[in-house]
Amino acid sequence: MKKLLLSIVILLVTAGLAAPSAMARSGRGGAMSHRPSVEMRGPGHGPRVVKPMPPVRPATIHYGMRVTSRPSGIVVNFGGLSFIYDNGVFYSAINRGFEVVRPRIGMIVPSLPVGHTVMIRNGVKHYVHKGIIYSPMHSNGRVMFRIAGFI
Repeated sequence: MKKLLLSIVILLVTAGLAAPSAMARSGRGGAMSHRPSVEMRGPGHGPRVVKPMPPVRPATIHYGMRVTSRPSGIVVNFGGLSFIYDNGVFYSAINRGFEVVRPRIGMIVPSLPVGHTVMIRNGVKHYVHKGIIYSPMHSNGRVMFRIAGFI
């Protein structure tokens, strides 16, 4: 009986320590990578595939909203100012944080946000996401997207 109880305690302690080490191995400050990993369970149980959680974002992002940590997007320079572009959301550094701002017409981003829709305007294909109109353009052999206006 003591041996069984000791085995259960060791299993629980081992399982409790396995989760933080998996997070530390991801190298993303505790965030899980987007690749599935295999979690080993106790004796008599086979391995189990663990699907990682997607990055957490607030349900509603609106202009003027502030965050304290740096968003994970890319830096876009425009008009002598630097912005962070993260999947259709533009941030500007304000004091000790970042504020969601409306992009400027003419800004160029390397990719369209997830969930965009197609819009034909004057016979030209544009893309729309959350009221922002993106127009495709070519730059150094790559397709980029310029902010063309707002709906």
